[in-house]
Amino acid sequence: MPAPDGPLLPTPGRALAVAAGLVAGAVALLGLAYAAGWLTPESTATAASVPPAAGPTAAQLMWRLLLAIAVVCALATLCGRLARLIGQPAVVGEIVAGIVLGPSVIGAVWPGLLDAVLPTEVRADLSLLAQAGLAVFMFTVGADFGRDRIGRDHGAIAAASLAVMAVPFAFGVLAAMPLYSALAGPAVDRLPFVVFVGTALSITAFPVLARIVQECGLEGSRLGSLAMLCAAAADVLAWCALAIVMAMIRPAGAGNALLALALTVLLGAGCLLVVRPLLRRLAARYAASLPTPILVLLVLGLILGLAAATDRIGVHAIFGGFLAGLVLPKDSLPVAQVAQQIGGLNRALLVPVFFASIGLQTDITAAVTQPPVLAAGALLLAVAVAGKLCGAVPVARAGGLPVRSAIGLGVLMNARGITEIVVLSAGLEVGIINHSAFTVMVVMALVTTLMAAPLLRLLGPTLRNPSATDRLPTGAYASGDATRIVS
Repeated sequence: MPAPDGPLLPTPGRALAVAAGLVAGAVALLGLAYAAGWLTPESTATAASVPPAAGPTAAQLMWRLLLAIAVVCALATLCGRLARLIGQPAVVGEIVAGIVLGPSVIGAVWPGLLDAVLPTEVRADLSLLAQAGLAVFMFTVGADFGRDRIGRDHGAIAAASLAVMAVPFAFGVLAAMPLYSALAGPAVDRLPFVVFVGTALSITAFPVLARIVQECGLEGSRLGSLAMLCAAAADVLAWCALAIVMAMIRPAGAGNALLALALTVLLGAGCLLVVRPLLRRLAARYAASLPTPILVLLVLGLILGLAAATDRIGVHAIFGGFLAGLVLPKDSLPVAQVAQQIGGLNRALLVPVFFASIGLQTDITAAVTQPPVLAAGALLLAVAVAGKLCGAVPVARAGGLPVRSAIGLGVLMNARGITEIVVLSAGLEVGIINHSAFTVMVVMALVTTLMAAPLLRLLGPTLRNPSATDRLPTGAYASGDATRIVS
């Protein structure tokens, strides 16, 4: 704006004198009111208005929460980079960082430091952020599943995926039967507990598996592509089984459990058949013209809204996040970019907070000092590894893969990572398993993930650097010719 040619006040001296007089008059009025006793606080009012001395203020709580998040993210980043240096996925280091922050390490060695880094008054806020991060993480998993990978699954791939899910599930159910008294929650029946353990042992961490396949040089190979397809399909089956378990533990009886399952099926069908096409049309018409903040709010509203819906039904909020990823219109570039930004921010900030919340509930020291719990953990670890190998190797061999590649498939499917921890946290939250079971099964998830990369190296360089003859023909994976992957 250009400045005017003349002064803003034609007679500034008179304006200054009048302003000074008005200020003096206002001060005089306040002085008279004070002298008359009108501004003197009464004793009762003073006593009633004094805030309680105990507890930090809101500003202090925000500062402590920010400091806790910063420490958690810094340690997760450091441990993730150290994990990469030893040939492990970054998520392995991040899981370890969460355990280090809890009572297993810092809480046992230096309890004062644990209280300083994660004070009690901010842990409820951290737990809320962890649940939000969990919902957004499941949204990213659903978005990966939604890239038509499962839709290209035919014949032998479907059978292989079912075997990779069914065998460890059966092994887990049988192994869980004698462990009911040691590992089950205080009010859960035997059937939901054993089905949950079977489901947990049948999980494969799809996001972690994708990173292992990439870092081991298996991307585009028959083995890598087969593992990705089997993990995707097997995990869908595992999520369905988990939804059934969540419905089974509803306290109001079998009728309400069936109602919860029916509502879940209806919600899923409605999202896939109605909401997804509608969102695609709306995104094609309006997404390019909407400001980015509005798109961010809409995507977050979709995630948290469906999470709240599935939680209200009685299964778990994680299924709502997963459904949001499935229905997201990823063919719309603005929406896809916003979803990627939300996932990246969540991966950097809230997923480490989720691992920290897991670490606070994981007390390895208490678990290893209980021989029955320690023996149960060792049994579950052995059954988990055996189940994946017994499910994957025979199918791969029958499909024509060499012995090393068949074992490599079992090794890849054995990596459980963060997906397993998500399932375990859901089971602990609703009381299917106790804290001892949670601890030993988190360690099982960590160990089975740690095993993958070293075992693939032991199987030989042909798995890490597949030859041109072992790679898929150009477009084979995209065209959906699944039989060429196994044969």
